[in-house]
Amino acid sequence: MTTQTGRVTAAAVTAASAYTPRQRRLILAFAIVGALIESMELNLLSFPLRDLAASFSVSSQAVVGVITLQSLASIAGGFLFGWLADRYGRRLTYVTFTGLYSVAAVAGGFITDFELFTATRVVAGLAMGGAFGVIFSMFAESWKSPKRGLMGSVLQGMFIAGTLITQLVLYTTISALGSDSGWRSGFIGIGLGCLLIAAAAAIWLPESKVWQAARSAPSVSADGAPRGRPDAALVRGGLFLTLCTTGVFAASYSYITFAPTFLREVVGADLATSTLVLTLGTLLGIASYVVAGAASDRVGRRKATLGAGVVGVLGFGAFALLASGSPLLAIIALMGPAIGYAGFGVLGTWISEYYPTRFRAFGSGATYYVARGVGSGLFPLATLSFAGGDLRYALALGGIGAIVGLIGCQFVPETVNKIISADQ
Repeated sequence: MTTQTGRVTAAAVTAASAYTPRQRRLILAFAIVGALIESMELNLLSFPLRDLAASFSVSSQAVVGVITLQSLASIAGGFLFGWLADRYGRRLTYVTFTGLYSVAAVAGGFITDFELFTATRVVAGLAMGGAFGVIFSMFAESWKSPKRGLMGSVLQGMFIAGTLITQLVLYTTISALGSDSGWRSGFIGIGLGCLLIAAAAAIWLPESKVWQAARSAPSVSADGAPRGRPDAALVRGGLFLTLCTTGVFAASYSYITFAPTFLREVVGADLATSTLVLTLGTLLGIASYVVAGAASDRVGRRKATLGAGVVGVLGFGAFALLASGSPLLAIIALMGPAIGYAGFGVLGTWISEYYPTRFRAFGSGATYYVARGVGSGLFPLATLSFAGGDLRYALALGGIGAIVGLIGCQFVPETVNKIISADQ
């Protein structure tokens, strides 16, 4: 579609037509790697929680408090980096937040003062706020719609796969070097890897052509209406999308935050057994993401998220009933929470489809990181306090998050098969 002057309109620049196959592969590759390293950074505290507490001579709850601060900082990062990405581009923002990861992780590996260490994780949290909005904007603006749910679930699965990589890296370094030197070496190694990714993105990551078309389009729509502000219906749907995502985060971080320490301190598993169980849980979680994402292409985003919410309620419910049994039964029961947040297999795609291109990164980042700040930051700390430090009870309370996600998704508009263009 062109204007009378022959100029291509914004609506004609779509995710399906604007890229060469090579550009699309590069964007997807950097999106996948970005999701992996964001998750690796995010989970640098959860797996070695007990080791960190010993190194700094603080309680496990103090380290959980750092996780909370890190998650809250990501809220500010979601707004900041989302704004930067919508104003200055996806590539520059990707390079910036990835570089900040590197600085924070490497510095944290050397610091011996707990307050300074906490500051590095706040910086890391701020940087983490850039990842989701930019990564899923890149993806949505370059991927064709028929299988976007399936591919989005694979991409979202990379966030959980990053958890597995972190666990394996830290297990290796802690086993080889001991508790204190081990986690520090893991931090430094992962940080240096982030630096390499930032440098590669600065050279090879293509800029979003859909975003470029949106930036160059007139500030009014075809009917002359202003394009600058979202309408009330979009804001209302965004609030419910944030509520739904908050619930799924609460479910996921009940598992991610407490499962490693539950296995070692409550079940009595050694480091090798704990790592094996967590690896199995991670693989099951990725599989559940893919199933939910593929289903969303067939039945819609809302129905697939609802189904995943039901699975979550049942999974956490089974854990609450069975986890007080034998160690083997407790380990088996833990697989319920491991697949209890399968809604993430849908939500990444749904969020990026929901917001229009001109503020896709900002809207996506705001939704995701407000949800994560509350769901993964405040919720685990609150449940741990409410449970009186009982990790089994605190983990089981993640079922509340699954219920919230199940309810919230009912009020979000359907977006399956939406054509992503410069003005949509």
